[in-house]
Amino acid sequence: MIFGSINLTVDVVAHHHANLDSFPFRYGIHFTRTTALKLFDCENYEWEIHNKKFKVSAKFIGNNSKTEQGTFVLWITDYPNPRVGTVMRQDIETEFFLSALIKSFREAGKITPQDLLEWHEFYLKGEANSFEQFAALYFSKKMEDKTSPESQLFLKESLTSATEEYEKLLAEKDETIATLIATNDEIADIYSQAEDELTNTKRELSEAHNTVVEKNIQVDKLKSENERLQREIKTAKSNGSTVAVKESQLLISVQTDVMYRGSINTVLNFADGSKKTIKISTFDKDLSVTRRAQSLVGKHVKTTCWDPISEPGKWSSQGYFRNIYEA
Repeated sequence: MIFGSINLTVDVVAHHHANLDSFPFRYGIHFTRTTALKLFDCENYEWEIHNKKFKVSAKFIGNNSKTEQGTFVLWITDYPNPRVGTVMRQDIETEFFLSALIKSFREAGKITPQDLLEWHEFYLKGEANSFEQFAALYFSKKMEDKTSPESQLFLKESLTSATEEYEKLLAEKDETIATLIATNDEIADIYSQAEDELTNTKRELSEAHNTVVEKNIQVDKLKSENERLQREIKTAKSNGSTVAVKESQLLISVQTDVMYRGSINTVLNFADGSKKTIKISTFDKDLSVTRRAQSLVGKHVKTTCWDPISEPGKWSSQGYFRNIYEA
């Protein structure tokens, strides 16, 4: 990760502007060959061209092991280290115009890196820190007539070039800001969508889990009901009876204290209109079967009835029941 790192290693390319102009004039440094420079305490990162060119404030070791500080404009290239585009002691507009002017003078063959190394002290004293101050320094050192048409034309062209570069920089920054805003909005939309999908997935998983739990409870319940039925069948057989199991029916209501054939009965009413009855005094003295039936209203149930082995259907055919099970 380059952008945002606390420490960076950057390349100062020997034949580029930073090494030919910025370092000599601002720091009194000129490298004879391309050099890897270590930056530390990096902060205030800012994209100028997103994913391509950025600005950062950082410290580095200069002449005589002195800790220097500046604002670096760095380019991301195909090489491992970012390339130094320029470096300024202060991130202000006048410094940018000063860089553009120095570059124009050098490219026109009017000054050399050696001149800038010699004039470094004027920069440190604040005597050559603007477009106008540097131009005055140049004319005084090179003994040229700054009022001549050629000199005036050159200064005008240099200022125009610097202005155009500065406006280009501002346009690049505006474009980068717009790109970052659009990207952030897109990321926010994606995040929001992902968050909604995650919420839906969690809800679906929760619902699926609850369904599984309910199914497991139901399975356990039916397993228990089946075991209870098997015990009833075994008990009936030991008493010389066979158990008739009625097919599943929807129980819609339970009537209690119903007089039937001279005895109090509990009556089950089913959705198909059929009924089943149990004699309380003989088969449901503690009303446990009645209470169970009441708890199963609205559900599908099965009922059992005991018939003598030798007389199949004796009681079941008359609508009696002995027990009730959830189906």
